[in-house]
Order: sequence, then C-alpha cells, then structure tokens
Amino acid sequence: MTKDDDNVSFLSQSRQDLHEEMNRLAGKNGLVLKNVIISGHRTSLRLEPMMWKGLGEICEREGLVLNEVCTLIENRRVQSSLTAAIRVFTLSYFRTAAQEKRGWKPFSFTQFSSFSKTKN
Repeated sequence: MTKDDDNVSFLSQSRQDLHEEMNRLAGKNGLVLKNVIISGHRTSLRLEPMMWKGLGEICEREGLVLNEVCTLIENRRVQSSLTAAIRVFTLSYFRTAAQEKRGWKPFSFTQFSSFSKTKN
C-alpha cells in the first residue's frame, strides 16, 4: 500500500465517520416538529434535535423563553425562511460565545446590528 492509498483510506473512513456523526446528531427520526408562538400566532417548526437543544441553551442563558427568541428572530429576518434564520442565529450565537477569550459571557443581542433584546 502506498502513501496515496493511505490517504484514500483515511478520507474514506473520515467520510463514513462524518456520515455516522451527522445521523447521530439528526436523531433517529431526523427533523423534530415543534409548535411555537410567534407574535401571538402559532406556527410549526422542523429542526434537527441539536438545533432544538442549542435554542434551549440560548433561552436558558438569556433568561428568555423559546417563543421570545423565535419572535426576535422572526421580526428581524429579511429573505430567508424562519427555520433557516433560526439555524443561522443559533450558529452565530455559539460562534460569538466561542470567540470569547475569558469564558462565556452573557450574549448581547445588540452585538448584531439588527437585534435588540426586547420582551413582547
């Protein structure tokens, strides 16, 4: 086996590991459907279990309920779907937190030009 063959085997195994990890993160049933109230209107959202978990952690850290966070995101999204906006927001939130040099600090919605922390 040559060095190139080793690389192919490694890449092949890495892809398989990634595929298995993505299946694990998505959960056995893939997307999870939940109802939320946004600006007084009930709507259904389908997200991966890991996204729901991340949103729950954001709510806990910020002292908000899920409906409030989803309403904040809905009121500020421009072109994307609500589920896409929630995914981007969740990723942005955790990327910002990961960049803090001295541990986690409370997230400020004002860090994003279009977000402000308001309770409806």
